[in-house]
Amino acid sequence: MNYLDAIKDLKNKKIPPVILIYGEEQFLIESVVNQVANRLGNDRQADEALIQYDLEEIPVDDVVMEVETYPFFADHKLVVANQAYFLTAKQVKTQVEHNLDRLLDYLAEPVDFSTLVIVAPYDKLDERKKVTKQLKKQAMVVHCEAVKTWEIDKWVAHLAKQYQVYLDKAAEQLLINETGTNLGLLEKEIEKLALYVGESGKVTAEIAQDLVSRQGNATGLTLVDMVITKNLTGAIKIYRDLMKLNEEPIALIGLLASQLRTIYQVKVLLRKGYRQQQMAKELRVHPYVVKMSLEREKKFSLDALYRYIEVCTDADQAIKQGKMDKELAFEFLLYQLINI
Repeated sequence: MNYLDAIKDLKNKKIPPVILIYGEEQFLIESVVNQVANRLGNDRQADEALIQYDLEEIPVDDVVMEVETYPFFADHKLVVANQAYFLTAKQVKTQVEHNLDRLLDYLAEPVDFSTLVIVAPYDKLDERKKVTKQLKKQAMVVHCEAVKTWEIDKWVAHLAKQYQVYLDKAAEQLLINETGTNLGLLEKEIEKLALYVGESGKVTAEIAQDLVSRQGNATGLTLVDMVITKNLTGAIKIYRDLMKLNEEPIALIGLLASQLRTIYQVKVLLRKGYRQQQMAKELRVHPYVVKMSLEREKKFSLDALYRYIEVCTDADQAIKQGKMDKELAFEFLLYQLINI
């Protein structure tokens, strides 16, 4: 089952004795483990309550022995076995030898005083292996796949509901621009906004603009948006916020030029009939970057984009050749871009 279905079951149903989590989204994997721990009432500080193993260093036989050992200082034991590479076709250099028959025996007769969570942080499992087949039959299986670009709106809504806040559309878009598909970062930003507006509070674009942390490439897109809307004041504010974080103007010029160049390339590929995934492969960028560029390309002509990139190049050279103070050069660049 997927993450959202699993969370619903873990909240409302009895915790199963064995849970298999696989997928590449680490934030979701940790969230599932935390949900299990919370349901079992385990304190992470109690040695008997939550025990973690790395299966690249510890044989699964030892893990099963731990699971079968009755807890003396806790009502219920949670054992998490990480890096279960033997469930995949992945080859790992390790001296550890796993007795998988020991695990298969346990799956047939699990104890009722422990919960075993096996984590395989990989995209696919090897369905041909006996141990994989048995786990799929006997365990609760949770797929924590990487978040797709077209699903991010759903995750914003899910986390906003969890933190009991409402984001207006402009605030939501600004948040997505800055965090992309990084769920861990998205949650931290929504938590921050929730602390500011309080329970059932509303997050406006102005609040998000003031509180959401600037993130590299995403900030380049935010500056592009300021160019689109001819918002020089907003662009200067973002720039000065970044200066407080010791960002170098010359690096910001490169960042802004890179975003404009990507939009230019996406626009060219779109005219050639390329689809989003094909563009990502051709340009060797994350599909989310292409998605964001596709949303913006229609606001520019190719000639305008080419001119913008030229202006960025001129500003870069002016700084490197010592013709202009770097901070003044970047502010002047923003003025030029907005007035082209």
